[in-house]
Amino acid sequence: MRNRPIADRSAIKSSTSRARSRCLSLFAGALCVSILTGCASRPITADLAYFPKNATAHVVHLKTFNALDDLVRVGEHWTDTLRGGLASPFVARPAGIAYRDNHLYICDPGANVVHDWDLESGKARKLGNGDDLAFGKPVAVAADADGNVYVADADRGDIVAIAPGADPHRFNAGRDAYRPVAIAARPGALLAADVAAHQIDVFDIPGGAARSSFGGVGSDAGKLYYPAGVAVDGAGNIFVSDMMNSRVQGFTPDGSPLISMGQPGDRYGDMGKPRHLAVGPDGVIFVADPEFSRVHVFNAQGQLLMLLGEDEGIGATPMPVGVAVAESLPPGIAALVPDNFEAQYYLFVANSLGEKHISLYAIGIGLP
Repeated sequence: MRNRPIADRSAIKSSTSRARSRCLSLFAGALCVSILTGCASRPITADLAYFPKNATAHVVHLKTFNALDDLVRVGEHWTDTLRGGLASPFVARPAGIAYRDNHLYICDPGANVVHDWDLESGKARKLGNGDDLAFGKPVAVAADADGNVYVADADRGDIVAIAPGADPHRFNAGRDAYRPVAIAARPGALLAADVAAHQIDVFDIPGGAARSSFGGVGSDAGKLYYPAGVAVDGAGNIFVSDMMNSRVQGFTPDGSPLISMGQPGDRYGDMGKPRHLAVGPDGVIFVADPEFSRVHVFNAQGQLLMLLGEDEGIGATPMPVGVAVAESLPPGIAALVPDNFEAQYYLFVANSLGEKHISLYAIGIGLP
């Protein structure tokens, strides 16, 4: 049998080069298709439910979400496509939430981090998962106009201040068994609810020096029994969820009793175990009540306006624990508001049950 002549080496090299070029072209084409497909991802649509039912709507549910890309388009880099796609930031178990300058901050004690989601850019970061900062149990978060973020760490018994370009630092009231579970920022001060001492502490910020306190255990006016939420209105008045007294108390800026709303019971106007609360720019007060699976909505005079939410379905509030007001949202999210509704501001509600935990509502008035 005669041996076949060996092919010319240059011919083999040329053939291999052509094959490699074809493979690279096919890969580049597939990559472009993948990237373009990602850019043309499914549109984000609203899931509408109006409240109150059978009356002129003042609240409309826009979206319930667990991941950042449920609400905004998360930008992918081509390297993400190579890795099989971008893993969208996800909330395991939300608690306290806050909103400031297009950023949604979500305490996630299920993962012991605080999520910082930029709803305008679609970017995200996690606070508390680095060597310089770790949380025992982050349960409440607040942000101020200077870009500082404050986190109540209930297990470690202190508050963490995270300032732009600076190392985080911790502070507390210097008492034994200090346990902050709710915080709210106002110009120059941070208010923190301590369930161990049943009082509200006021700290200078950003330093954290203790300034004053008010409350103390009891059921009389001005006394507190497990304060679980704190918020401040535009006039500086302070509102506290008095959980075990089943009420919300209002205080003047210096901590003097001002108003009380709610009481134990199961009728309209009663409360179960109120938790975090928030105040709208119009003075309306939103109170998360996980025992009732509703958000109580009061006006500034303490009159109950409505109950927001349902047990299940679109717009449901299964065991709400956190609320945050946003006076405005990025245009892409604000576009979810239907044409038959005029939005004045927005409300985020964090629920401790359900497949998707965080709900977004528009507050305003339905149009004819």
